[in-house]
Amino acid sequence: MLYGWLNDIIVFNPFLPSDCHMSLDFGKLNAGAGAKQTDPRKIFTTLKRDARFKRPLDEQADVLDAWYARRKAKDLTLKMNTGGGKTVVGLLCLQSALNENVKPAVYITPDNFLVNQVIQEAKALGISTTEDEKNPDFLAGRAILVANVWKLFNARSVFGVGQNKIPIGCVVVDDAHACLGVVHDQFSIKAGAGTPVYDELLKLFDSDLDHQSPTGLLDVKAKDPNIVMVVPYWAWQSRQKEVIALLHTQRASAELEWSWPLLSECIPLCTCLFGGGKVEISPHFIPVDRIPSFANAQRRIYMTATLADDSILVSHFGAEASEVIKPIRPKGGGDIGDRMILAPQEINPDFKIEDIRELVSAIAKDLNVVVIVPSKERAKFWKDVANQTLDKDNIQAGVQRLKDGIVGLTVLINKYDGIDLPGEACELLVIDGLPEVYGLSERLEMLLLDGTKRQLVRQVQRIEQGMGRGVRSSDDHCVVLLLGGRLTQRLHQPEADAMFSSATRAQINLGKDVAEQLRGQSLEKLEEIMDLCLEQNDNWVQAGRNAVVNAPPIEDGHIDANQVLLREAFDAARVARYDVATHKAQAAVNATTECQIRGYLKQQLAEYTNFTDPAQAQELQLAAVSDNQRLLKPLAGTTYHRLSAPPSGQAGAAVQFMTRFLEGNDLIIWVNGLLEDLLWGEEGSKRFEAAMKELGVFLGFGSERPEDQVGRGPDNLWALGNSRYFVIECKSGAVMAERISKHDTNQLNGSIVWFDEKYGHTCTRTPILVHPKTIFEHAASPHADIRIVNGPGLNRMREAIKAYSVSLATTGGYTDAKAVEKQLKYHKLSAEEIEALCTVAQGAK
Repeated sequence: MLYGWLNDIIVFNPFLPSDCHMSLDFGKLNAGAGAKQTDPRKIFTTLKRDARFKRPLDEQADVLDAWYARRKAKDLTLKMNTGGGKTVVGLLCLQSALNENVKPAVYITPDNFLVNQVIQEAKALGISTTEDEKNPDFLAGRAILVANVWKLFNARSVFGVGQNKIPIGCVVVDDAHACLGVVHDQFSIKAGAGTPVYDELLKLFDSDLDHQSPTGLLDVKAKDPNIVMVVPYWAWQSRQKEVIALLHTQRASAELEWSWPLLSECIPLCTCLFGGGKVEISPHFIPVDRIPSFANAQRRIYMTATLADDSILVSHFGAEASEVIKPIRPKGGGDIGDRMILAPQEINPDFKIEDIRELVSAIAKDLNVVVIVPSKERAKFWKDVANQTLDKDNIQAGVQRLKDGIVGLTVLINKYDGIDLPGEACELLVIDGLPEVYGLSERLEMLLLDGTKRQLVRQVQRIEQGMGRGVRSSDDHCVVLLLGGRLTQRLHQPEADAMFSSATRAQINLGKDVAEQLRGQSLEKLEEIMDLCLEQNDNWVQAGRNAVVNAPPIEDGHIDANQVLLREAFDAARVARYDVATHKAQAAVNATTECQIRGYLKQQLAEYTNFTDPAQAQELQLAAVSDNQRLLKPLAGTTYHRLSAPPSGQAGAAVQFMTRFLEGNDLIIWVNGLLEDLLWGEEGSKRFEAAMKELGVFLGFGSERPEDQVGRGPDNLWALGNSRYFVIECKSGAVMAERISKHDTNQLNGSIVWFDEKYGHTCTRTPILVHPKTIFEHAASPHADIRIVNGPGLNRMREAIKAYSVSLATTGGYTDAKAVEKQLKYHKLSAEEIEALCTVAQGAK
């Protein structure tokens, strides 16, 4: 018979009389265990947990031990492979903090879907949690609050804005990479055309935007989705009274109510951007101290599977760079599921994307295939073979269907993180195309830093996040196909390799070894090889495990020292210490050698300088533009330098450009990426212009983008030699137009006038309009000299470029000027013949 509870359990003793009982004093039995256990591994053993939690996994134990040794640091990053059991680690770290009287404890996730997952995991583990921040157990440190990132970071945060309503002792930010985007959006003001915020700001800065680029301003007013224009910082700073008065009157509007209190103190240090019928106002760095409970938390733990650039934790969360540069990882590469990662167009550049789609859709008859695309536009390519297409509105139900059984082919639109597709939910994952960015500030940074290492880091991180969707545990498996010319081109860059996590890099390199053996083979052969992973062939599984186990560990994280300095500059400027801000920004400039980034940093130095010395700021801006021509044009404008054809001649210049390619296959991969951008479509018009510039250089011409560089002139200008020029306006987005509009015609007419002013009549010019149609609308007055690259003309040019590059790659002739000259002439890409190849007369059928 048992009576009482814990401290007074009555035990029956057969040797005593039946009415006599003896009780145990559990107070004495527990006398040596008065202090709560703080070692998370020991806490694990004391929990009343589900039977599946026998002991911490090896990688969990590695991370928990390392965290415990450094637990008193304010900021720590835990990096564990997908499926490594991050949630359990985060919960144990928080319980350890509570046991050490560091309270309250908060577990932050990117969305509600993951809130529920964490609560279920905690329940099974035997750790007390709540979703209610008013729960006395949370406030007293007896339970962990689990909440999504919005609950902590918003203008009405229950934790307090500008004041500490609910203190935080220890906080875990899970899937930190996914939370970063949310935090950025929360600290931004966004409004659409037709709202007072948008309309009044555009009116206020109309002349400043016109000075930067008259054409750009027209595109802004036309709500062109491809345009991004930034208000010059000198205009923004000088009109702060008007700006703040406008925003203040609108502070209760839908556009400002969730962001105004977060940004009201640092509007002068924000960037204002227009594009696609939207305006966005966002700070250079997140003033995270507006949420004091987070800024002042004793311990902040960031957990992530993929974070190639740790400096984003400094810029967004104000983390201590000296701590997050030393992330905590499992020993070795950690455990990860089996992934066969292949780029089909690297195996055989002749593979057509339509044929790969057919192969993938055939496989989807027997197992779940998931295709991640960057945009709704790209989702249309898969529409006819997709069994379901998921975006942010229907993703939860669609993911559940994948987990419940065979769906077939699922398309995910721009969803690279925040979802789990374990086991049979996804056995073949396709990443189709480079991830795209949608926020105006992100798009501006991509434009200004296109082709730099910093941009590549961001893209690699998104790709790695996407690749992690299909493998959620160490005994999981998935084939990953990477599709698209631009994606293959980016991943083929030598520096991309080092940006992946150790395990992913090992699996990518194994995939490259597979590709080397498959080079030039058929799609049928590719399918046979994919089956080795899908059917878990013993030899393949062993090769995959060996690759990961033997992968060299990555010791330190990646911190961009410039970002740390600029964060310090921003924080100094917020308290009007502009002397400190300019000193820090100058240090960042001095430490930078990459020309494009140096110009970008000089512009930020000029912005801080403008608060105290506007004349000096304009001089700095001029220096910035000389390093990176896409930056703001100074008030006095920039001096345009005439473009010349390369002195070595067309073939010599083309050979010089192709010295970057170590082998013929590198050339083919690069050209495939270029051709992917030379397609009709509303979404990619700016990429089309950039590709036209690259094409000109590739063919051995002088090539530039005057409108992009100086705010005036044509989209593209090619110098062919012998004082001959192509003045090119690109209208690749005019796919819905029935005829060539007056607006497009006037743009090219204006560029002709610009060219004649800058180059005089000693040079001959051919004005070229890239447009799907050849007939002008009645109101248009085209210059008589205009030639048109229409649909068939663009196709002829693309086919000639492809054939030219294949010829040179196959023979290795791309290093020999005579061979290149011969191929240029044969494919009609020489200066003398290219006009006839790809242009037609006005009104041609």
